[in-house]
Order: sequence, then C-alpha cells, then structure tokens
Amino acid sequence: MTTLKKYSIRLALAVVLFAGLSLPAKSQVSLDAYYNVDWQFNMPINKFADKASGWGMNFDAGWYLTPDIAIGAFMNFHTNNQYVDRSVVNISNETAVYTDQQRSLYQLPFGVTALYRIIESEWQPYVALKLGAEYANMSSYYYIYKSSEDSWGFYMSPEVGVRWYPWDNGMGLHAAAYYSFSTNNGSVMGSDMETPGNFGFRLGLAF
Repeated sequence: MTTLKKYSIRLALAVVLFAGLSLPAKSQVSLDAYYNVDWQFNMPINKFADKASGWGMNFDAGWYLTPDIAIGAFMNFHTNNQYVDRSVVNISNETAVYTDQQRSLYQLPFGVTALYRIIESEWQPYVALKLGAEYANMSSYYYIYKSSEDSWGFYMSPEVGVRWYPWDNGMGLHAAAYYSFSTNNGSVMGSDMETPGNFGFRLGLAF
C-alpha cells in the first residue's frame, strides 16, 4: 500500500471520529450546510483493472446559498484490482516477458460540488454534479517486480442521492448512486488506460 493510500485511510478515520464527537442535539448539524462520510462501491469501465470493489470512501461538505441550492467540496478515493493469467507481455520493442499480473488502479478525485435539494425535510433527496481533478496510479505486480505510472486528469461525476435524519442527535444516513468520468490515461505492462469511468453507490453518515 502506498504512503498516499495510508494517509487517505487515516484521514477517513479521523473525519469519522471528529464528526461523531461533535454532534449537537438536533435533527441536523446545520440547516445551512451538509456533511457526508461514506463507504463507496464502484464498477469500473476500463480494461486495466475492471473488477468491482468496495475499497473506497467519500467525503462531502457543502453550504446552502438558498434553501435548495448548495455549493461545496468533495474528495474520494478508490482501488480496483484485476488478476491477469500468464501471457507474453511486450514491454518494449526489444523486450517481452511471460508472466501473470496483479493489476491495481487507485483513483483520488477532488473538487467542487453543485447540489440541488429537491425536498427540505427529514428526507432530503437531491441531485448533484461534481467537477474537479483526479490523480490516478496504475500498478502491475509480477514476480517480485512492480511497474507503475501516475497521471492527472479532469474529473466529472453526476450523482443522485438522499439524506435521512431520523434521530435527534444531529446524525443521519446518506445513500447515493453516481457515474464518474476522468480524462486520465497511461500505459503499464503493455496495457493502456484511457478516460476511466465508474458506476457506483455510496452508503454512509450525514451530518
């Protein structure tokens, strides 16, 4: 696991702990803002690492400009893996190896969110659009070796979700479905990645 991944997981645990310790005694932390901490599951649309996984988390925070319209910031991260059977891999024009591979794609997008809240009540359905940048790391593990490549790209993600506040302690539940698209690209061990996309859902806590 890379240092960036370790720091991402530590940040996720710190945010959950801080949010849980700072809850006021009312139905929502702030009627003028929202906060989400989610577990994330995705199904990637790419040929490099195409196995669905639940190795991800999402963080959201936003402020309402009107009772229905909010702007905010987001960050999430996800890892997908794929095992590739033994085959001849052309590394360059002069070099080829016969090996199996364990591929891994790590994605970390972040940016701004525009959100429209359809209903303001205990149940709060919404639609949102996230725009920003994405850092991606492609890695291939074979024998005792590792080949990898980093890339940056533009990120876009429409989302449909709902927040539900059934308790009087400031905490609620959050669920969302999303599609994401980025312009990242790269090539590792003879396999290309171009404009990876993902379908997925998020389940977590709302504050």
